Amino acid sequence: MREGGQPDKPAILVLSCADGPVERAVLAGIEEEGVPAVVERPRRPVAAPELAVAAAGRSSLSVGVGIDADGGVCVQHDKLPAPLPELVSTGPADAAVARVLGHDAARIVVGIPLLGLPR
Repeated sequence: MREGGQPDKPAILVLSCADGPVERAVLAGIEEEGVPAVVERPRRPVAAPELAVAAAGRSSLSVGVGIDADGGVCVQHDKLPAPLPELVSTGPADAAVARVLGHDAARIVVGIPLLGLPR
C-alpha cells in the first residue's frame, strides 16, 4: 500500500544490486512484453536467487527478479518454493540472457509460454 491507502500499481519488482547493462537488458525484456516493472536497490549485496524470492514476495504481480552485484539474474514466482534452474543465469548474465529472463518474467505474468534460456 502506498501512502493514503492507495494500492501499489501492478508491476514486477526488480531488486537490483547494480545499475548497468544487465539491469537495462532485464527491464527491456519486461517492457517489450508490455508489463510494468519497478526497480529497487537492496540495502546489502545478496545473491540473485535470494533477491528474486524477496522481490516475488513483495511484488503486486507475485513475480520478482533479482540481479546481484556480479550480474547474476534470477526470476521467481511467489507460489514456487524455490527458483527454477531454467530461470537463473549461470554466473554473470550477458545482455542476451538478461533480456530473455526479463521476457520470461513478464511472460509468467501474462500467462504465455516462456522463451527459455539457450542451454
